[in-house]
Amino acid sequence: MTDPYHRSDPIILSRREKEMTGKKKIIVPFFAVAAVFVLWLGGCASNGALSSQKLTTGERAIMEAREGNASLTAPAELNAAEGNLTQARAAYAKKEYEKATRLAERASVDAEYARNKATTEKAKKRVEEMRRDIDVLHQEIDRLSKQ
Repeated sequence: MTDPYHRSDPIILSRREKEMTGKKKIIVPFFAVAAVFVLWLGGCASNGALSSQKLTTGERAIMEAREGNASLTAPAELNAAEGNLTQARAAYAKKEYEKATRLAERASVDAEYARNKATTEKAKKRVEEMRRDIDVLHQEIDRLSKQ
């Protein structure tokens, strides 16, 4: 017994080609739609994951700024960072991932600025203390040299 689809008869081949063409007409669009859907889902998932990561980064930056005493030396900048992070969380809860990402990044930048400003203020205070110490040492040297 021979399989009719494996013959080299031109009539059978043309029927086979018609069947394959019909299947291709159905399969190709199906796979195209499926691929677009998978890419779309992947994009949504990655946006959510990216937003979540940026929120975590923003929280960490604010915590580091607080540890650097930014609440004392740069309260406005720290408050701006906290406000942006609050808005980012709200946007994330609404699944507005792009907005959440942007606000979380802004919170990170504001927190880092507050931390750097606090570090600079600490350095300025140390420099001023060192200048006072140097002045005291100069006075002591002058006093000892006059004796």
